[in-house]
Amino acid sequence: MKRKIGLLLILSLVFCTSGVLAAGLPAYGADEGVIIYEVNSGDILFAQKQNEKFYPASTTKLMTALVAIEHGDLNENFTVGEEIESLDEDSSTAGLEVEEVISLNELLYALLLPSGNDAAETIAVNIGKKIAGDSSISSDKAYEAFIAAMNKKAKEMGMTGTNFTNPHGLHSEKHYSTPADMLILAKTAFSDTTIKAITRAKVHEVQTNKLKHKWNNSNLLLYSNFTELSEEYRVANNLSGTNPVFNGYATSGKTGFTEEANKCLVFEGEGNDKDMIGIIFNADQTVIFKEASDTINAVVKEYELLEWLDPEDEDQVVQVVNYHVFDGNKLKYKTNDALITAVPQANKDSYSAKVKWDENKVMGDATLANLEMNIKAGEQIGELQVYNGETLVEVTPLYAVNDMKARNWTDYPILYWYVTIIVILMLLAILRIMFVQFMHKNNIKYKKIKIKKKPDSSSGRSSSQPPKRRR
Repeated sequence: MKRKIGLLLILSLVFCTSGVLAAGLPAYGADEGVIIYEVNSGDILFAQKQNEKFYPASTTKLMTALVAIEHGDLNENFTVGEEIESLDEDSSTAGLEVEEVISLNELLYALLLPSGNDAAETIAVNIGKKIAGDSSISSDKAYEAFIAAMNKKAKEMGMTGTNFTNPHGLHSEKHYSTPADMLILAKTAFSDTTIKAITRAKVHEVQTNKLKHKWNNSNLLLYSNFTELSEEYRVANNLSGTNPVFNGYATSGKTGFTEEANKCLVFEGEGNDKDMIGIIFNADQTVIFKEASDTINAVVKEYELLEWLDPEDEDQVVQVVNYHVFDGNKLKYKTNDALITAVPQANKDSYSAKVKWDENKVMGDATLANLEMNIKAGEQIGELQVYNGETLVEVTPLYAVNDMKARNWTDYPILYWYVTIIVILMLLAILRIMFVQFMHKNNIKYKKIKIKKKPDSSSGRSSSQPPKRRR
């Protein structure tokens, strides 16, 4: 897995003020909690107060949707109960009514498009009963079971700075999150097929047993003209004409607002091979969509993805000097994950990558090295490091593709066969000289051995017998 080495810390130190920003990103408010993330590279491009606690308002509903999908059936119908009557009159709702029958899938549209707190209450009570495994429990007990599941899910996902007390995000001192935690939630939520489809929809209509609903997405980045919104929504939010914050690269998003939280926005944009997610907490309502739109444009248009190593690439090799004769002299290596860096196009030439071997196993550079020990396929043997100038930005582990043994004494006779042959011939010559000297020293002389001629046996008789006469 790719590891970011000090990147977030570096960004926090360099970009923590609104006056110093990277690659055309907008000037975020000094009190805002911000984190900007590029999905394909896994790089955090900007962070400000990313670990501080903020009130998340209705961005909470991304967790509500995840828990509902995990424990519920999208096609199951639920009956809206009296739980919605406890909401304040000025609460954001989807216009649901008591005794209205509606599927979980449609409730999720009501939850995420118009940010319906009534939908959140209905989901919490009905899914809470499923989580508790008891449909007869009270609405309050079911509600508690659902909130417990939200916090359990947050903990499992690694959201260490988050606590939920309700499913909609209405203000509570004990209901909070951080930009870094919300990024974890957004990555998971926007990759869910159901949530992705819903948050990318601009409008959704449904007919229930009581009413016909038409819900507009509260993410204004999606609309080129405000005439696409319902008249009721336009009038309520004083919107008309061409939308100045429309962004054609914007895809998913979830809005949030309370007096205490100010304006919150979780948003996603795609274009030019980039896929980015942004979190903005505690922003002014008049600027948050412009900040988000400018952020998307900057990432899509002014950043470039540099791919350093693809896990499918099997051509990465280092030549080994002290190789075992039967293993060949090439050690192949790879990464398990692609190493991609999102960099500003203006200074992409300042980025470079180099191989750093584990010196207990391999010594040398990326082209020529010595083995310090035998290597097994799949064993980590080093890492690929990416630098911005002299600053280490990120690394990914390198793994051996093939087994390879370090050279031992048995390799030398085979590797240097021509020397071996010469040595053998020299030894034979020395032995011959020693043998001759030994013979002379001991006065040993050679004697000729006379070999007696054997009788001719081909005729079956001795050659000394006279032949018999013929009669």
